[in-house]
Amino acid sequence: MLEPHTGSLLVDYYEAFLRDQDIDSFRQHVSARYTEGTLARLIESGNTQARRAAVLALGLFGSYEVNASVAKGLRDTDLTVRRLAGDALWAIWFRADSPENNKVLEEVSQLIGRQRHAQAVELATKLLEKAPKFAEAYNQRAIAHFAQERYEESAEDCRLVLEHNPYHFGALSGLAQCQLRLGHRPEALKTFRRALRLQPYNDGLREAVEALEAEGE
Repeated sequence: MLEPHTGSLLVDYYEAFLRDQDIDSFRQHVSARYTEGTLARLIESGNTQARRAAVLALGLFGSYEVNASVAKGLRDTDLTVRRLAGDALWAIWFRADSPENNKVLEEVSQLIGRQRHAQAVELATKLLEKAPKFAEAYNQRAIAHFAQERYEESAEDCRLVLEHNPYHFGALSGLAQCQLRLGHRPEALKTFRRALRLQPYNDGLREAVEALEAEGE
């Protein structure tokens, strides 16, 4: 596989995608010429367009091995990079296990979308018995628990997510919300601060931290 040392060709592919909106062509061209490692490095060292292109590409076909690298995009000065990084991480997390288990996870998510939360919890639990390190399965179960106002169970699942995936901004926010509803405001503040370190440009997180800090004064 060819591995260009700069992102110039990658930028060409990205700009062609912006023009033509052909995501399949972008995926095919980039995956044929760039390794995950090169794309991950470009997230930190490339120019703005190269960073955008690298994050978009890894969201399309990157493995869980680039989770930490893509998460760095959440702290990028460019808003588009940050948004693409968030989308890319969700995509990576949902395909982090075997194809069979990934399919079951999608079914769990669909059950949640249809507000069938008890069934979602049951299916996620069965999935986790097979794949106990599948972080996103814990996260989806946490979402279902939260919808049922089972905040202790949701918080515990969020903690399990973070044990396996410390970059999971969704689980951090979810844990903080659980802690607030359980009346654990000092713990919620710590969690929000941790989330803000991961996403320093997130206004909602910053406002939550400031509000809780003001309560303590």
